[in-house]
Parts: sequence; structure tokens; C-alpha cells
Amino acid sequence: MPDPGVGVMRWASREYFSRVRRAIARFRVVNGLNGRRLTRQENAMALSARGAMEFMVGAITACAAADVPFFYDEALKRGISYVVIDGAFGGNSQYGCGVALCDLDQDGDDDIVAMGASTNQLTLFENNGAGHFVDRTVGSGLPVAARASGIVAGDYDGDGDLDLFVTRWLQPAMLLRNEGALHFVNATAQALLTGISGPGSGCAFGDYDADGDIDLAVGMRTGSVSNFMRNRLYRNNGNGTFTDVAAALGVDDSFPSFQCLLQDFDRDGDSDLYVSTDKGFPGIAWNRFFRNQGGVFTEDPDSGSELTIDSMGVCAGDLDMNGHIDIYCTNLPTGNALLASDDSLHYTRRDGDAGVRGSSTGWAPLIFDADNDVDQDLFACSMTGAPDYLWLTEQGFPLIESQAACGIGDPDDSYCLGASDIDSDGDVDLLMQSRGVNLRMYVNTTPLGNHGLTLRIIGVGKNTYAVGALADIEVNGKKVLREVIAGSSYKSQSSYLLHSGLGLNTTAERVTVRWPRVGSVREERVLTNVPSGLVVAVYPPSRIGDALGDGRVDPADLVACTACVGGAFSAACAVFDVDGDCDIDAADRAQIELRMIDLDRDGVIGARDLALLLDGWSRPARDITGDATVDAADVARMMGAW
Repeated sequence: MPDPGVGVMRWASREYFSRVRRAIARFRVVNGLNGRRLTRQENAMALSARGAMEFMVGAITACAAADVPFFYDEALKRGISYVVIDGAFGGNSQYGCGVALCDLDQDGDDDIVAMGASTNQLTLFENNGAGHFVDRTVGSGLPVAARASGIVAGDYDGDGDLDLFVTRWLQPAMLLRNEGALHFVNATAQALLTGISGPGSGCAFGDYDADGDIDLAVGMRTGSVSNFMRNRLYRNNGNGTFTDVAAALGVDDSFPSFQCLLQDFDRDGDSDLYVSTDKGFPGIAWNRFFRNQGGVFTEDPDSGSELTIDSMGVCAGDLDMNGHIDIYCTNLPTGNALLASDDSLHYTRRDGDAGVRGSSTGWAPLIFDADNDVDQDLFACSMTGAPDYLWLTEQGFPLIESQAACGIGDPDDSYCLGASDIDSDGDVDLLMQSRGVNLRMYVNTTPLGNHGLTLRIIGVGKNTYAVGALADIEVNGKKVLREVIAGSSYKSQSSYLLHSGLGLNTTAERVTVRWPRVGSVREERVLTNVPSGLVVAVYPPSRIGDALGDGRVDPADLVACTACVGGAFSAACAVFDVDGDCDIDAADRAQIELRMIDLDRDGVIGARDLALLLDGWSRPARDITGDATVDAADVARMMGAW
């Protein structure tokens, strides 16, 4: 990993020479010296007058002790060549074009889908595993789509790969089903999602009805260009089709919405709905919070979250690290809003004392750990005239404004944002969409010695990517809260992998994962001594031992478990970690063998298991010895475990 101090010094050097040029230019104008070279004495006078030398000396002193991340824009270097032309501010335009940064080919690294180029081609960049990208658009089936606006990725059909939903501005939205091998087909009509032709904006997937598959919320900037299509909420019917239930559930918002969030704000196991509303005005339009109570949404005006601002982008996470989800909304230069919660039910504005108000027209925000020090940081995209903001947490509130020192100084109109560890080095990199320029890939170099934890939460049933799962990560007395999110920030999709900094630690003491509720059942799992340096797969209790996900633990699973005993903990072995200590030992193997014999999966070897075994006599389905048939040897093995 490059020394981040070197990165900060590069910034200081660039800033120094920029100040030198400005100082000399001013000196020429003030003293009427345009048209000739300055003498050495005049140059010294110019620099002294503007303080450029003093700045450089101060910068060197500060950078010598720097403990901040530094971000390098390496988009072109890493093969990302894509200029967004569409998505201007106002008029008939859609205020930015979203990006998706997620694993579309199931190879363990995150790929990119970009929109809004002059060709209108949705473009696919495949990650080669080292954080470099190859354009795979040809043959991908991704369409030409004028006025593409928002994008979200989710496995709506439960087949194990991520599909794409794309909103457009006054053009029909599209559902692009992933067929595998980076090939997509337009499944909009088949899924009964035709006719979504309003001013489409940010959208999200989440399971609001606890039926085990993911539903779809679609934001509309209602009223734009005299189009009054309202927000939509589509229930997943479980058969590849959707039904619009927004009006029936009272969430067909008629305000100009920029982004919908389907997240578990109150931590009760189902997706609540939060809507970011532009042009907020008391009694006219406001941000709306719909609390989910058993699949029925109730607006909660007393929560303190229903702002009346020009709310654009929105993200939700635990910025103050008290175990409750906070909400951050970007706004006009009058100031962004931080809504902090102490009980997951009520919110208080704390952007002032947190120091994260800003003074620009903001767009995509993100709560994340930029420097892997465990504390939570905050990023917010901004328009020309003000910087993109990066606030770092050092000693609680207020956060420290740090974008210049960290190398992020995008001078353009920045709208959309995706986050991922593209190069698998344990920290979070940022993909930014700014209008009129190439996409920016800010590759993160965290302070030396800090480690990162990466979790891949395995889903239950058709919710294969565990959308809505919550993870509480405990490190040195601090607790980091993460949620698996499909659609957030502003019109964009970030990685499905959960990330937390560990500081100087190499393990998290404890990770507690709670999956979204399916019916009345909500699974929970605790891991201890969770290591950095690899992607840790976290399986729900119902999947432990079942490596293939075929609904049972069989002899092949036991053989694979045996190979893991005593070896280094790995993603492939995590499914056999019965006791959750991130180590596969003989005790785990013994439990996996019992699960293999426990055919009715009730935790006890008994008469019903024997009946099921005998019912499969001479057939391989109930084989527990690995010889592909059920015979006396299987009976003997079960009786030995009775």
C-alpha cells in the first residue's frame, strides 16, 4: 500500500505551486509588470506577500504527522473511460446519472455500470480482480437508453445473480434480468413493469412484506416538465412479476422525490420507507417517513425526520455510533441536514454541532469509514462553486472537514456516487459521476497500520443477497452498524459487501448479524474473533453446513468440512463454522455430521429421521454414507448417532 503521507505531500505540493502562480499573477497586476519576466527579488516579494512559502512550510510540518486517508483519481489508469454528458441541472434534464458498483458476475469483485454518455449506451466494466476494468458492453445485452437516471441492483428473481432496474427521465424504465456470464435481457414487460415513464429518480429494493423476496420502490420527481406520475411501490409476486401497491398502501407520494430508501430504520426486521423530497415547504411538501408495521405503512410525522428542505441525496447509517440509524440529507447552500436518532424511532437535527452542514448544493452522500479507524466519516457530492465534502471523525462531534487534505477536490458538478473496495485492499474506494468529465475513481490509501473488515452476508430464500440484514460490529468497545442496502445515496448502487475499519486491530471481537424477517421468523448469528484480510462469508443458521444451498447437509458437505478442519479460515470454509469462532475444528465437524444425519432438521436424531431414511431406501436422496444409495450402512450410521 502506498504511504498516505506521500499522497498528502503531493496535495501540498500541488497546492503550493497553485498558490505560487496566483501570487505571481497578482504581483504583476498590482505593480504593472505584465509583459516581462520578474527578477529573483520580485519573485521573492510576490511569494512573501501572498504567504505561499509559509503555507508550504506549514504543510510539510502537518503532513509529516498526517494520519488521514488519501484518494487518487485513477479512473483512466484502471480502464474506466466514460464521460457523462447527460443529466444537467434543471430544465428538461434529470440532475445526474446514477452508477452501479457491485458484483454482477459473482466472481467476488465489484463491476461497474455507467449511464449518460453521448451515445446513451449503458456501459459495463468488468473488474479483473485487481481493481482494473475491461469494457464488456459488447455482447452484454445492455441497451441504448436515452435519459437514463437512476439505477439499483438486486436479485429480484432469486436465482443468485444481481439484476438491474433503471429509471429514466420521461422515458420508460427498464428491468434488466441478469442471465449470467455478464449478459442481460430486458424483462420489463415480462415482469409487468411497463408504463413507468415519469421523471424517474432514485429507486430501491427491499422486502417490505416479509415474504422472502425483494420489492421495488421507485422515486419520481413528480411535477417535473408537467409530468405528474407519482412514486411507485411494487410488490414482488414471487413468480418474476410485480404488482403496484403504492396507492393501496398510501405511499404514492405526489411530491417531487429525488430518492427512495427501503431500509430497516427501526431495526424490527422489515423495510421502512424514507423519501427525499425536493422543494420542501411547510404544509406543501416534505421528506416522508413511512414506518412499516406488519406490511402496512404508516406515515410518522412525529418522528422528527420529515424535513422541509430542498432534499436531494439521502443516506442512512449510524454516524454517531450509538447503535441507531441516522439520516443525512443534502440540500441547497443553506445547509445539509443530519437527523440523529437515539432510539431508532425519533430524530433530532444535529448537523450544526456535528459540523457537517456544508454550504453548497449537495447531491450524493455516504456514511462510511474512510480511514479504517473504526469511527464513521461522511462524504457529500457538491456542485461547482464549493468542494465535495469529506468530514472525518476524530473525537466525536464535530467532524473535521478534510477533503483538501485527502485529495478530493472535484471542481465539477458532482451528482452520483458508488462505494466499493475495488482492489480488495481492505478500504473503501469511491466512484463519482460528475457531468461533462470522465467518471472519477478515487482509490483510497488509508493510514498505515489500519486494517479493514469485509463481510459478505449470505441471504435466506429468494433474498439471496440478504437485503435489509443488519450487522453490529464490535471493535475495542466501539460498535459499528452496517446494513445490506439495495439503492441509496443518490440514484446509485454500492457494493453489497459490508465494510468496517478495525484501526490497529486485526480482528473484530464480535459480529452480530440479524437477517430480515421472513414471516414470523428472524434469524440471528454471532461470530467472534472475525479476521481482517479476507472476505468473511456470514451464513444464516439455517444454512450452516449446507455449502451447495440445496436444502440439506449431505456427505459431500461433510467431506468438504473435513478438509477445512485445522486449516486457515477461508470464505469456502465459513459455511462449516457451527460455533462462529472463525475456526473450523473437530467440534464443528462433529456438529456438521449430526446435521447430515438429522434429516428433518429439528436438532434431534430420532424416529422421524429413521422414517425419512427408510422412505428413501435404495435411492440417493437420503444417503448419509456417501455411497449414493440408502442401505443398511446408512441405518447403522444413524442408529450410532441416535
